[in-house]
Amino acid sequence: MRRLLNATSLTASIVLVVVGALLLFAGTVTLYVREEVIDREAFADRAVAALDDDGVRRLVSREIVVNLVDRGSTDLVAARPLLESVVGAIVQTQPFRSVFRRAALEANRVFFVRERSDTLVNLGDAATVLEFGVRSVSPKLGREIPADIDPDVFKLDRDDFAGQTLALADKLRLLGLLLPALALVAFVGSVLVAPERRVAVLRIGVGIAAAGTLLAVTLLIVRSRVLAGVVGTDEVTDEEVRGAVRGLLDAYLGDLVSWGLLLALLGVVTAGAAAALDPGDVEAPARRLIGRALARPRTVGGRALRGSAALALGVAVVLSPTLAVQVAAIVGGAYLVFFGVTELLALLGRAERPAGEAVRRRALAVAGAVGVAAVAALLVVVVVITEAERGQSASAAVPAEGCNGSKALCDRPLNEVAFAGTHNAFSAADSRGWFIANQRHTIPRQLNDGIRLFLIDAHWGVQLDNGKVLTDFDTEQRDRNKVAKALPPAVLASAERLVGHRLGGSTDEGEPGVWLCHTVCELGATRMSETLGQMRAFLEANPGEVVILFVEPYVKPAELAKLFDEAGLDDYLAELSRDEPLPTLGELVDSGKRMIVFTEKDADGTYPWYLDGFSFVQDTPLGAKTIRELSCKRARGDADSPLLMLNNWADVFPPQLRANRPFQTKQFLLRRAHECERKRGMPVNMIAVDFYDQGEVVEAVKVLNEERR
Repeated sequence: MRRLLNATSLTASIVLVVVGALLLFAGTVTLYVREEVIDREAFADRAVAALDDDGVRRLVSREIVVNLVDRGSTDLVAARPLLESVVGAIVQTQPFRSVFRRAALEANRVFFVRERSDTLVNLGDAATVLEFGVRSVSPKLGREIPADIDPDVFKLDRDDFAGQTLALADKLRLLGLLLPALALVAFVGSVLVAPERRVAVLRIGVGIAAAGTLLAVTLLIVRSRVLAGVVGTDEVTDEEVRGAVRGLLDAYLGDLVSWGLLLALLGVVTAGAAAALDPGDVEAPARRLIGRALARPRTVGGRALRGSAALALGVAVVLSPTLAVQVAAIVGGAYLVFFGVTELLALLGRAERPAGEAVRRRALAVAGAVGVAAVAALLVVVVVITEAERGQSASAAVPAEGCNGSKALCDRPLNEVAFAGTHNAFSAADSRGWFIANQRHTIPRQLNDGIRLFLIDAHWGVQLDNGKVLTDFDTEQRDRNKVAKALPPAVLASAERLVGHRLGGSTDEGEPGVWLCHTVCELGATRMSETLGQMRAFLEANPGEVVILFVEPYVKPAELAKLFDEAGLDDYLAELSRDEPLPTLGELVDSGKRMIVFTEKDADGTYPWYLDGFSFVQDTPLGAKTIRELSCKRARGDADSPLLMLNNWADVFPPQLRANRPFQTKQFLLRRAHECERKRGMPVNMIAVDFYDQGEVVEAVKVLNEERR
């Protein structure tokens, strides 16, 4: 009968430990949410703390500027990076953080308080500082900003959440206190009903460690999965949004991971204390532990190992005293937990008989199982995170059907296919550091949107420690004064103020590199190697696509060839001959040679893929500021050059979105293409524009290709 009672008590004790661990897991989450998320002050503090993250701060700046551009002059789009740099500085100031904190408090009331139905996050005060900052950098640009700036960054409406957050908040306020209390009751009950209380405490330690480990692992998995599923919008890239979400998750949930790890440490120490307690000698287990740790090893190897460890620990303390204090605090806290548990167990042990060697073996086996489980949990985290990252990269692009998205184009020779293109394709407002932009979006986004022709300029530049890039006129063998005369005086002055450096100043601070710049790199620069790498990735993911690069080079062919080789593009570069018919798109696709590179100069045949652009291409005149000034006359190239390119943008500086919109309606593009085809007696093959996403060049090119069936 007694054996049956012991078995029943043992089962009840184990069940209570399992129930307590589950309650502890849920209770830790609900308590954290109650105290750190639902609480208004804590919620606002974490929102402000999120601004310390570069990703969050960058996204907030970007959204404010987008709002400003949409409400103000459309010409501000070309100056978006400048506006973002000014706003980025403002976001770090205390006045803005105060405004942001007030907005977070209002947002919390919408989420979790019944008295508010909506709120408007308004940053009008910060916008006033923005206007002042822009005017101080560029008075002309500052005049484009309307006087009545009052940007509403976003609006939260309770209807959007259908009361779900309110109902959840009501439950969590209660559960956050109830569940931890129930977990404590379950653990105490487990000890009271257990036949051997010391072993029951060991089980509780294992349960606490398991709950803490599971919590930390679960949060890391959720974080990884959430980030893997994040996608960008029209205004921000996937990586920018992912960086901001990462910052928000760390601000709001990072401490919960720490709570889980602390629980795991508490559980392991508790279990270790129970396992280490000698049932036959319950006195001073903590003193015995210290004695064993400080006892001099008997072997030479052991003494050498201890000496080396002490030396390494001393060096670590000297190099990082703050970290050493934190580690010492954790070790000290763990020791206090160990001491307290063993003291309590000693009291419990007096009421029990020594359990013998069998109990000791069982306790050590359980402790070993905890270690194995912890290692397995870490392996799960690594596998899950790795798979999430693989899934994220694998979802990049799906090969298009046919050639450039159409089976009909596969049978067409190159000179009968139309390509949508971008002028100064690299000069993108979405690319940080560009103060004068011809496009809104970067080349990877342009590729995804259907652009297949890219007009780029390759320059020598030197990047300074502050990230700015100076044009290396000496390596380019260009005269700084002649270049400066090509820029409007106000633009030149603004550029020098922005970079804090004289245009074409000393470049002794760094190594020259090849950058994509327009006229001068001080107004914006993108590493050519990065762009080529992005293009290679697109070609790999889209085996039916053919793209054209038209390079205005200030860099020798050998240097450019090295960049193409390093980017892994050698196998994609097409070799065309003026003495033979041009290949069809299908032939290019079948051969894998799906990148055509034209250059304005220096094509001497050394690199067969580096093609004399104006031997293959004839174009229309530059310089038109309005659509009435456009012409179909031949500007460059030969009369028998087989490809026709329309230069179709407003040639104004700085580039203006408003001036370019009339150039890009589908009706106008088709009318001009038909007119030039009639006058030149050949089909239009390339149309290059500014601010492609604000018009219909991709749609117009699609119509041209459909008309040629």
